[in-house]
Amino acid sequence: MAAHAQAIEQITADFSISIETLARFLSTTSRTVMRWKKEGVQPSHHHRERLEKIAHIDRRLRQVLRPEAIERWLHAYNDSLGGKRPLDLLAKGQYNRLLAAIAELEEGVFV
Repeated sequence: MAAHAQAIEQITADFSISIETLARFLSTTSRTVMRWKKEGVQPSHHHRERLEKIAHIDRRLRQVLRPEAIERWLHAYNDSLGGKRPLDLLAKGQYNRLLAAIAELEEGVFV
């Protein structure tokens, strides 16, 4: 399985999101994401970069949180993120803000 196909599997499982939601995060269609996953089609440079950033966020979350806590954290409204859900920030491509919040979690700051 290609690295991007594995990333798609891991992200959708860890984040408890559909292919459609991941496609929205990547600014593409679910059909395109399925082609990357099932047919081995390579994502464009732009989409590959976004997928790699989201996969990096997923890896960081797995280092800091238990698997069952990842989904709860991503879907919960968070005061330290301006009352937004981490998934909302993913949809807007605000990766650095999420990585900062994950770093705070790692340091033991309540977020």
